[in-house]
Amino acid sequence: MIGIRVTGDMRVVGEPDEDDGIITWLYCMIYEVIESDDDDEGEKEVEIGRADVAIIHVGQADNHGVSLVDALDAESGELEALYWVYFDKEGNYKDRFVAGGGRDLLYISDVRIEERYRERNVDLAIVRQLSRSFGGGCELVVVPYESEPDAKRWSMLGFVVSTEGEPTGFMHHQQAFVAPRVVETDESGRFKVVPNLTPDEIEKVN
Repeated sequence: MIGIRVTGDMRVVGEPDEDDGIITWLYCMIYEVIESDDDDEGEKEVEIGRADVAIIHVGQADNHGVSLVDALDAESGELEALYWVYFDKEGNYKDRFVAGGGRDLLYISDVRIEERYRERNVDLAIVRQLSRSFGGGCELVVVPYESEPDAKRWSMLGFVVSTEGEPTGFMHHQQAFVAPRVVETDESGRFKVVPNLTPDEIEKVN
């Protein structure tokens, strides 16, 4: 079994401002439960990777009059770069990214996992689970890409390139749209991507 253990970092503030309250970081430890070599110990958890996730509370920034670009810039240059891709000068989503999914933005900034688990599509399953679990109030889920093969891999989950023509950049999935599913195969801990069909489409396939 593959699992994710999550710890968060958020400060308790009376009112959010550019320094606090607009970004929540989640730090994820990815593990696999395997049989122990010691018969007396039974199963054990083995760490197989890590993921870092930022929930950007766009709605809170708007509600409290906080400059979103200043809040992102105060956190890191990486997060500030998201602003110029997805938001206009007033801090609103650019029209092409609006589909009515929510107000916040979920940024899965890094997924680090051993290559043998990538071959089992565990990284895809992790990103889909994080999107389901923490992206419910989000307009967009965003991932970075570092190469064309990287972008092609994330596109399997329905992500599309946001920074067209760039060798590296960001990809997004609009949460209002149905995404492909990631399902476990007959072999435990190995996953595959399948279309998320409507009931009518399923009936046609069958």
